[in-house]
Amino acid sequence: MELLAIVAVIAVLISVLIVNFDVLGNKKKARDVKRLSDIALLDRTISEYQMDNKVYPDMTNVLRISIALPSGNSQLETPVSGWIDENLANYTSKLPVDPINDQTYHYSYIHDNSGYEINARLETEIGQMQNDGGNDPTVYETGNNLLLISP
Repeated sequence: MELLAIVAVIAVLISVLIVNFDVLGNKKKARDVKRLSDIALLDRTISEYQMDNKVYPDMTNVLRISIALPSGNSQLETPVSGWIDENLANYTSKLPVDPINDQTYHYSYIHDNSGYEINARLETEIGQMQNDGGNDPTVYETGNNLLLISP
């Protein structure tokens, strides 16, 4: 009888843990929260730089991605010569990179003379990607010209 009670308690505990603890899903959601926060920081940084300098940071019509350093730059996250090739130290203490930062999950940035776009692929927030007003439903897009990066 005692053994049956112990097994029942263990079964209840396991079912509660399974229902309430979706560890993999929680990690994906946490990474998406970080991505959205990072993209908001990049958006603010680029906007402030443009207001102060009357141009957008980095070279016009050059796509930058957070997994690749421009030639001569030293570290992805440094605001002076990171994955965006401009000194942004007055606007941020570091350039954010995606929590995974690989070929699938990374940040993208490009600008032309009149606008810019920043992209990130999300893992769980599919609605955010589909309803952001951009031209690619598979990435989250922000900026003031969401047509600069083609799907």
